[in-house]
Amino acid sequence: MLREWWKCRRAVKRFRGYEPQPVTRDSFVRWLDQFQAPTDRKLVLSLLDSIVYLDERVVKRAILELNHRLLRHLGELGIPPEKIIYVQIDDAGSSSPVMLNYLRNRAGLERLGCKLVDSNNVKGFNEFTNQLGEGAIVYVDDFVGTGDQFAGVRDFIAEFIVGSFSEFLLVPSICEEGVHQLGRVGIEPVVKYVHSKSARPLHEYSDILDDDEKKRLMELCAEMEQSCYYRGLGYKRTAGMVVLYSNAPDELPRIFRGSLNQSPKVGIFPRHQDLPIRH
Repeated sequence: MLREWWKCRRAVKRFRGYEPQPVTRDSFVRWLDQFQAPTDRKLVLSLLDSIVYLDERVVKRAILELNHRLLRHLGELGIPPEKIIYVQIDDAGSSSPVMLNYLRNRAGLERLGCKLVDSNNVKGFNEFTNQLGEGAIVYVDDFVGTGDQFAGVRDFIAEFIVGSFSEFLLVPSICEEGVHQLGRVGIEPVVKYVHSKSARPLHEYSDILDDDEKKRLMELCAEMEQSCYYRGLGYKRTAGMVVLYSNAPDELPRIFRGSLNQSPKVGIFPRHQDLPIRH
């Protein structure tokens, strides 16, 4: 009990600022009490220690630092701010608009002469690239998992690019799968933290846990969603362990997210999309 009390106190402090649902003593206890067996509780708490939590300060500081480095790099290549187009990825659940708005204000992008455009504004995007003819295109987001969502957006707007442009993705954190996906479409990642497969305890390529521990935790993940054995590991069984203050990625295992609408199981890091609709 003393260990659980200490873990609770640490979690409340460590995960402060999680926006979809604050991590409090009560929410922690509700989540942990779903696991009855002492061995299960110990495993779940150990898994919680592997969460990589990026709070608002860390994310915003990273995006500013990465942008500064990128602008310096582009300047060395002879690409001035006037020939740089920043693109927000306007897709469901994306924090890209928030990140680009923050960069615009704090880094003074418009004062520097940079162009800003929404990925849905293909006419504006086409006009900017046609007008400039060459330069750099910088996509902005706070997290990329498998890269599937980003690749879909980029494939859609690629046909509207006129001229010769180097393309970059400015993002504080990305999964290993996302890096490979970006390579496929010819985008260079500018990133602070790469979340490797081996660093995720529930990933098939990780040896952090022994086989029995991993199997039991995977069973608990499946129970949270009442689904097949592997679906509880997040999108495409990514088993990602990164949580951002603004939301949990779809790659996060269900053991942390809980059931849809938080019924019958509750999570400690439910996504906005997991929470019941409030009338």
